[in-house]
Amino acid sequence: MFRKPTAADVPGPDASISDAAPCQKALRLRVGRDLILPVRSTVLAEFQRRAALPGFRKGKAPAGLVERQYAKDIQDETLHRVTRQAFEQVAERHQLKPVGPFEVRTMQFSEADGLTLEATVEVEPSFALGRYKGIPLARAPVGVSPQDLERAMSSLQESMAQLVPAKTGEGKERQVPPLDEELAKDLGYPSVAALKEHVAAKWLEQQRAAQAQGLEAALCDELLARHPFEVPPRLVAHQTERLTRDFKVRLLLSGVPEEELDGRVTQFAEQLRTSAARHVKLGFILERIAAQESVTVTQDELVKRLWQLAQRWKKDPAQVRQVFDAQGLWPSVVSAIRQEKTIAFLLSAAKVEGTGPPGPVPSTGGSHE
Repeated sequence: MFRKPTAADVPGPDASISDAAPCQKALRLRVGRDLILPVRSTVLAEFQRRAALPGFRKGKAPAGLVERQYAKDIQDETLHRVTRQAFEQVAERHQLKPVGPFEVRTMQFSEADGLTLEATVEVEPSFALGRYKGIPLARAPVGVSPQDLERAMSSLQESMAQLVPAKTGEGKERQVPPLDEELAKDLGYPSVAALKEHVAAKWLEQQRAAQAQGLEAALCDELLARHPFEVPPRLVAHQTERLTRDFKVRLLLSGVPEEELDGRVTQFAEQLRTSAARHVKLGFILERIAAQESVTVTQDELVKRLWQLAQRWKKDPAQVRQVFDAQGLWPSVVSAIRQEKTIAFLLSAAKVEGTGPPGPVPSTGGSHE
């Protein structure tokens, strides 16, 4: 069987690679004239096909004339392609895993000696995968006590309070409705007992959601503690920017004046950066575990996520798909689903204490009828 050629199969540049910082490599590359000339010939041929010079039909001007007319543009495009090809070949040949662009520090070129480049690039962290199955976790108990139900009902009554004319006849006062059959019927329930049972069930549902979130957070904390390594600073910086934007939006939606945003962000800057570093590091761990356990994402799962996002954004699924296609967002969606499935796998493989049934909804007395 024939194997598709890769960048590593093509003669490449001489390369010297060293560690510049955690998750950062320094490269010195030399691309010989023999590797540059074929690229230059291709570029020249492309310029010749597009050139429309006086006295010649488009694409019919002599190569020498085109080369003299567009000398700088041809050289710039040639060096651009040679540089890109050199980085691709070095990354594949030396098994680098860049997480960002190569940054050229110096570039020297001569017709006789070829091209010499010095560059840096951030790469995926190198770390040994520790034990991730059987992580001990404690499930927080859930249940609704009579005191919990009483507080929830009081909160519900407070939310239904209205302003009514004051008894003194001057102004208005806040009146909290009594917990009676009339209030229950106003809220769509046949009796106070039915309303209480509904409130208790909702309270229990919230506790179960918090319980699941707590388990996941504890699992992630343990994974981070078991895998100490540095993460690429630029990835952390980009994630910090995203979290900061989201934080500003939440502040605006909660009523914080725009002129106070920068002060609030400064106040929580370190917390945002820490959260960003945690997110980036956890992503590397989960992706490594997903590869180890062959966790994959199916086409059906992608379609399901597409429909979920369309419903959340109240958009037509075809519109959402067009946005994803245009912005190249599908790899991020695949990664998010794969990480979610990996967390679910790790939770199923964990040693969870406190796995008994959740506490019951307390008896409210009376009937639903």
